[in-house]
Amino acid sequence: MTPQEPTDTLAGAASALVHGHDVTDLLLRLTQQATRTFGGDVGGLLVRADRAGRLEVLAATDHVASHLEVYQAQRVEGPCVDVVVTGAPVAAVGREELLERWPAVGREIVDAGLRSAHAFPLAWRGAVVGGLNIFARHDLEATPETARAAQAVADMLTLVVTQPDALGEDEIARRIDHALAGRVVIEQAKGALAERLDLDMARAYDALVERSLRTGTTVTETARSVLQEAQEG
Repeated sequence: MTPQEPTDTLAGAASALVHGHDVTDLLLRLTQQATRTFGGDVGGLLVRADRAGRLEVLAATDHVASHLEVYQAQRVEGPCVDVVVTGAPVAAVGREELLERWPAVGREIVDAGLRSAHAFPLAWRGAVVGGLNIFARHDLEATPETARAAQAVADMLTLVVTQPDALGEDEIARRIDHALAGRVVIEQAKGALAERLDLDMARAYDALVERSLRTGTTVTETARSVLQEAQEG
């Protein structure tokens, strides 16, 4: 495995989303890559199947992973269940911790010859739609780098799960118009800041971005705020 692999995976997934793809195949390939990148041995993808929270397996790298994901859904217990409920990454390393955290599912994990379980959320606009589960046959601790890479793949899995099959030309045009309208607002706000603060346009844009970061709002929202202040002033 090379450090370039996660980047290649995300680039390939993005290309598949743009040019067309088989959803089942893409989900499996991403789950396989996330497992390898993280240093695990088997992995699976468990998602919410309905509003009631019923969990179903969408992808598994092998039969062991498939069994463990199905068992978690049946027992409503385990790392993927926890990550769906909490929306935060979950980790358990070592036989004792696995058995202590999840008595039933932990026993299945241990009996399958696995010693570590990690799960990462598939988050979509404030909701958790599923979890990416990675198991290892050894004591596998996450590093900041491997955790970021696994979460990046989990985010891409979310896009694959939630993306509409196709957008018509009218809908694409509508979205482009919406984006262009936002850009117009930003340009107007730049002009307002340049005039008010006696800046050139480049520095005015920098000021707009800095204010966006400072206030924790999007650049477009910040631009609208600037324009409102200009009108009121």
